[in-house]
Amino acid sequence: MKTYTEERKNIPVVGEFDVIVCGGGPSGFPAAIAAAKYGARTLLIEKYGFLGGAGTAAMMVEFGSIFDGKDVLLGGCVHEFLHRLVDGGYGELRSDKTHSMIFDPEGMITVCQEMVLESGAELLLHSAVVDVILEEDVVKGVIVENKSGRNAYLAKVVIDATGDGDIAFRAGEEFSYGNEEGRVQPVTLEFLLGNVNQEKIPNQDVAITLSYIKEAKKNGDWKIPSDQFFSWGRVKKRGAPDTSESSFYFINATNALAVNGTNANDLTKAEVDCRRQVNDLICFLRKYVPGFEQCYLDRTAAQIGIRETRRIHGKYTLTQSDVLNSKHFDDAVVPGCNSIDIHDINGKEFSHKFLEKGTHYQIPWRCFLPKKTKGLIMTGRCISADHYALGSIRVMVVCMPMGEACGYAAALACKDNCRLDELPVENLKRILRAQGTLI
Repeated sequence: MKTYTEERKNIPVVGEFDVIVCGGGPSGFPAAIAAAKYGARTLLIEKYGFLGGAGTAAMMVEFGSIFDGKDVLLGGCVHEFLHRLVDGGYGELRSDKTHSMIFDPEGMITVCQEMVLESGAELLLHSAVVDVILEEDVVKGVIVENKSGRNAYLAKVVIDATGDGDIAFRAGEEFSYGNEEGRVQPVTLEFLLGNVNQEKIPNQDVAITLSYIKEAKKNGDWKIPSDQFFSWGRVKKRGAPDTSESSFYFINATNALAVNGTNANDLTKAEVDCRRQVNDLICFLRKYVPGFEQCYLDRTAAQIGIRETRRIHGKYTLTQSDVLNSKHFDDAVVPGCNSIDIHDINGKEFSHKFLEKGTHYQIPWRCFLPKKTKGLIMTGRCISADHYALGSIRVMVVCMPMGEACGYAAALACKDNCRLDELPVENLKRILRAQGTLI
């Protein structure tokens, strides 16, 4: 391979913090809030000009349940965030127990930004974290590139909330990728339609599309590499006319297979393919599904939605058995009750494995700590878990409390001047219980 030797440069250190959070998605923004609220000087770095990640940039506008059939699992900033969405007119709770909802992505952008700034955390937007500062095996900060150039930021603790484990990867940590054959779940570009007549949809469950897809395939009008829609639902926009005869609907149905979400060429191809599929899906809906005859494309997501990439090897690996058997741990810091949701690698279907009603699993603190590197915490879908456990933990209502727990942990380690792997977990658990995020 041809190479080019870049000129060596002195990179200016432009900021020093207690905690730096890399990534402002569903796990990153709660991490920044928690760290700042506990007194740590905190910087949140985000590549886009807005926060929210999968819920905003990728426009996955549906929150699952935080109710295990017996207990409401989450309090703290996650609970506050969900209710602020509702209070702001950006969504409606399906029930007071589950807290599940479909929300307006613009509302999530607004609430995320408000809560982060109110916490006292500092924001750096339009900035890509491109490298890690390592001294032996200790993370000391990160290198950032943006319109201002290439700059260094130092921290006592760095939280990797990139989704892909970019910081841990650059620190040299080992990782797993995909299933036993190294194959990953498909990726999806979400989009939003306007002028959908909900009154005419014969059964509002997305499963009704199966018969229409079958008919369209016979006629050569189905061009998507899957045999079903994954989800859809009505999105109520704050200030927009609230009529079921002319509704906004999010559509989760495009599909691109064998996409490496850490490879720019793969991502480019997937974006191009899925944007073509959006037009095909709109044509299908208008022609075959009652209620969509006069629909129009309101917007597409800013980026394709990635279900899995790297899972960094940590001090403990959460397994499918742990999830389905509702396993609890002495060092547990996050509860979860989401089903294991795996999209078939061949794109044809997706399946759920559910926990027993009235039970939930826990994620131990060890899953957030990489095996070798000190001064680094992983949060979100890059934590130490197997391919099947990832099918449950990757959803936003599990990623958000992960971030909150990691933010408090980082601030606690700074306050007590202790190593992350020596952090008194009972002290962290007391904080989380006081916030109502651990039962």
